[in-house]
Amino acid sequence: MMTPLQKYEVWGREIYIKRDDLLHPLFSGNKARKFYSLLREDLHSQTLVSYGGNQSNALMSLSALCEIKDCSLIYFTTPFSLALQQEREGNFAYAYKSGRVKFVQTRFPKEEAREYAKDLKWIPQGGSVELAMEGMEILSSELREQTSHLKNPVFFYSSGIGTASLALAQFGLEVWTSLGAGKMQDLLDLFCLFEKAPKILPSSFCVPFGKPHLRIWEMYQEWLSYGVEFDLLYDCVLWIAIRENLKRFENQSIVFIHSGGLMGNLAQRKRYFALAKL
Repeated sequence: MMTPLQKYEVWGREIYIKRDDLLHPLFSGNKARKFYSLLREDLHSQTLVSYGGNQSNALMSLSALCEIKDCSLIYFTTPFSLALQQEREGNFAYAYKSGRVKFVQTRFPKEEAREYAKDLKWIPQGGSVELAMEGMEILSSELREQTSHLKNPVFFYSSGIGTASLALAQFGLEVWTSLGAGKMQDLLDLFCLFEKAPKILPSSFCVPFGKPHLRIWEMYQEWLSYGVEFDLLYDCVLWIAIRENLKRFENQSIVFIHSGGLMGNLAQRKRYFALAKL
């Protein structure tokens, strides 16, 4: 399904949003694009192995994929907190209740997952550039078709570890991103492995990953007022950087690719509400 490209008048500019959050109720955004090639495989009764954060969007997306493809997932992650085990909504709660995921709690999820996988279907944390190429080629074709009438379009795609934005950049689009999680040097090291890479948008805004911040909440609320919800961990942070750098793109059309991840907001919003009560 080709997702719509919608135009908004924001901050004195025409801004276009590629609504990839509308791909599927559970399997959407950059994870759906990155894992698209898995939809074409016969995974019936197979076991996937991956690792990562216990509240990650990738976890939820992979558990949804397992439901769609009738397979299962073994997911290595750090030990659960009591608060996490009591969650009734959000990425972890969905994956846990799906019955498709076996969790392995460990201090070393990456190392143990890779060793365990061996002859099973291995999915790196958040996917990989190679795995994402098929879905990103389709996305790039959609973007070219939908933006053919725009003046010198520039494409913004938020990054966790950088896989989605890097894979999309391989198809010749001008892609910009910002650091979402991890260390900037890790992002730069990954991008240096490819001849084509996204450009990293500078920003004066810096906050530890996942920590609630008033500017993020304000950006979230502003876009809600226009009728669009963005995720609080990645997209809203990139929007802050874009707003700081609007003059840099005054002669280009701004196109933002919605990265989905909205189920993660269910848990993240609770953190903001809890702070508001203090």
